[in-house]
Amino acid sequence: MAGVVGNPTQQLALNARASDLIVVGPPMQDFMIDHHRTVDAGSLILSAGRPVLVASDTLAPFRPESILIAWNYTREARRAVVDALPFLVDARDVVIATVEGGGEVTCRAGVEDAQRFLASHGVKARCEVIDSRRSAPAQILLQIGQQIAADLIVLGGYGHSRARELAFGGVTRSVLQAGSFHRLLSN
Repeated sequence: MAGVVGNPTQQLALNARASDLIVVGPPMQDFMIDHHRTVDAGSLILSAGRPVLVASDTLAPFRPESILIAWNYTREARRAVVDALPFLVDARDVVIATVEGGGEVTCRAGVEDAQRFLASHGVKARCEVIDSRRSAPAQILLQIGQQIAADLIVLGGYGHSRARELAFGGVTRSVLQAGSFHRLLSN
């Protein structure tokens, strides 16, 4: 096979069109990024049309026994859960966490829908609905990940526009920067 010259992110997205899963190393620090030589995980998530598994910074072995699902009842979150099913069915501990901002009934119903869907596929999961007034949603999710010693965080990537996330921050960006976890993202 001949080598290809071009943007690594675009080339990976193009060549992964027949793949079930794309696995990439941890994102490099912003000041070290050379877009001509590295894959941009955020752009890959948006362009590949496939789930992207981003390795932890430690490059620890991938044994997804404890999995955190960051749930917000969006199309992206539903896609991520379906894409993660092969990992979820073998996990010993699955937590579906959602951060609510006052509409607890709606949040609880959405998280219970996800729990029922997973149960129909043989996944035993428990739900956590957390009040967002405590802290930023991304920080809450990452704290839960630490508490359950999550081997993998599953989330829908870029439910808001990427420009909005870059300007104001967001859960996707924060989780991508949280290098102590393996992360599976779908868009």
